[in-house]
Amino acid sequence: MALPLGTVLDGKFKIVQILGEGGMGTVYKVEQVGTNPPYYYAVKELLISPNTPEDERKAAIERFNKEIALLRGLKHPRIAGLNLPFQDRGNYYFAMEFVPGRSLEKVLENSKGSLPEEQVIGWMIQVCEALSYIHSRNPPIILRDLKPGNIMITLDNEVQLIDFGIARRFDPNKRTNTENLGTISYASPEHLGSITMPGQKRSPQNPGKLVQTDARSDIYSLGATMYHLLTNYEPDPIQTPTPGSILAKNPRLRTVQTDGRIVCPVEQVIIKAMQQEPAKRFQSAEAMRVALQSCLPNGVPHTVQIPAIASPNATILVSANPGIGLVCPRCGFQNRPGAKFCKRDGQPLVQGAVVAPPQIRAQASRVPIQARPVQQPIAPRPASSIQARPVRQSIQARPVQPIRARPVSSGIDPNAAYRTGLQHLANKNYAEAVTQFQRALSASGPSYDVLYNLGRAYRQYGLSVRDVDKTLFRNNMKYAAEQFQEATKYKTDALDAFFQLGLCYRDLELPTQATDAFKKALALAPKDPAVYYQLGLLAIEQGANDDAERYLKDGLQFNPDHALILIALGRLYMKKKLPSSAVKALRQATQLDPAIWEGWYELGRAHSQLKEWTMARSALDRARQAAPHISEIYSALAACYLKLNKKSDAKQMVQEALQRDPNNAEANRLKKQL
Repeated sequence: MALPLGTVLDGKFKIVQILGEGGMGTVYKVEQVGTNPPYYYAVKELLISPNTPEDERKAAIERFNKEIALLRGLKHPRIAGLNLPFQDRGNYYFAMEFVPGRSLEKVLENSKGSLPEEQVIGWMIQVCEALSYIHSRNPPIILRDLKPGNIMITLDNEVQLIDFGIARRFDPNKRTNTENLGTISYASPEHLGSITMPGQKRSPQNPGKLVQTDARSDIYSLGATMYHLLTNYEPDPIQTPTPGSILAKNPRLRTVQTDGRIVCPVEQVIIKAMQQEPAKRFQSAEAMRVALQSCLPNGVPHTVQIPAIASPNATILVSANPGIGLVCPRCGFQNRPGAKFCKRDGQPLVQGAVVAPPQIRAQASRVPIQARPVQQPIAPRPASSIQARPVRQSIQARPVQPIRARPVSSGIDPNAAYRTGLQHLANKNYAEAVTQFQRALSASGPSYDVLYNLGRAYRQYGLSVRDVDKTLFRNNMKYAAEQFQEATKYKTDALDAFFQLGLCYRDLELPTQATDAFKKALALAPKDPAVYYQLGLLAIEQGANDDAERYLKDGLQFNPDHALILIALGRLYMKKKLPSSAVKALRQATQLDPAIWEGWYELGRAHSQLKEWTMARSALDRARQAAPHISEIYSALAACYLKLNKKSDAKQMVQEALQRDPNNAEANRLKKQL
């Protein structure tokens, strides 16, 4: 039930109007107390009934907090900005910019018919601009509930998107949505969690291909919204309009003659946007904006190709991308195109390598599946004073949720579960890979292959969240280490398990355990340069420089052309104040693999130690070309320019360094000096 008008929330917001009311709460227009002239905000309320089950209550609060987190990081003229969240009377609220005007739902309702084509196109072009912005965030934000009721038209005829209540950050590691929400008339097939082939119906026997909503799902919803605005009919749920059907409902739509036939440009745009298969829609909001622009009477002609109706048995083929580098078969790291060795573990990379099929051995015993910690909802932020104009601050992406094991059903084919797990692992669907490997374990008992790949899935999942949730990263590394340790019990030659175990312990900053694991790997493969490389890195990290040099040189005996070992050796020589030896090793590394920016960067630093500033600048320039995003390269270049008495260039490099990393200590030091 809505609060009475005149109620003051959080001691500063006086309710003056009810803007909207739903099952989970109300949106109010409020006046900030004490402002003259009055300043208005919109306040959204999350109202939870005392009778709501605990799991639903937690889900509602988490969804509400997600909306706050998303809005806090957005700043765009077509998106209402967040002010602050707060709690009052036991309920959750957040205040945001008040957008005076009407929703397109209200505009359509008052019009008693379809809206003018040119006006609709103009509004939808503005919606595309807002979608382009949220889709370009890192990770992309998917609105998931785009519809006429969530598009406001201001008094100046400008568009504002409202209601990010079920928006989500796109997670490439997920196969489907955690929750399938949205308004069915405007929802893409992916909103249901899967898509079926053309001509087929979704059923328990034919659930379709698992998918999750992405930016193209918002494209579908935008097409469905246009359909409603231009015809005054809600679109049929999960249906692509047929050619001519939109024009039949609104004969006033503009048509043009092309190749001897009459076509309706805006109808073509809608049909393409509402294709069942995401790959057949516009692939970005910007592409749809360009197409819409061409639909205006003065627009540049732009042909929209509507995909032909595929047969029910059609198969979607995804071509290989030659611009994607090889994945290391040992640690799973995605390397740059053309790399010969894995950047992370030094493993040689072989084009076309595949994972051998498993030999799953049935065992009487069972490995218990450990529960993972559940992340808590974002706690509401403490209230703070409101400025006349709210300032929005960007925040980091919310951390990925921990993997939860699915209940294991009876009658599982362990080989099928294992193969499915491998497929998910190759596709970076780590949560699903964990589930499938655990199913295989439950059905057949522990075996080396399943335990080893379950460990790999945990480890890759941990690495995928390393930059957003350190706790979740460490927990998954621990689970991975447990699986690799268990795997070593089922194979006498457990080289890969010991190697992965060493990587996990190194990530967990347990150097003694990591060294022990790599030494066990070395005993099994005394000629593997990747093992020597890891032992050398661990020794460097522990300050055991002589041991590090021995390990790295031993690795070079078995592979003299191992660029990563040469770079590590170069770093070690600089640490030991032997810049000439460092230059020799690093020159060899850059000749072997000119695309590794670290080689050029370290070579530039080595020349700097020798006060060879021109050569240092040349090497650092090569590093900058290979990795223009690395702040340290620019600060090193600034130091070179300063030594070469080129202060203007030095200032420019300092500026570039601080743009990429404001906390770059060397750049800040040079800035004061300059």
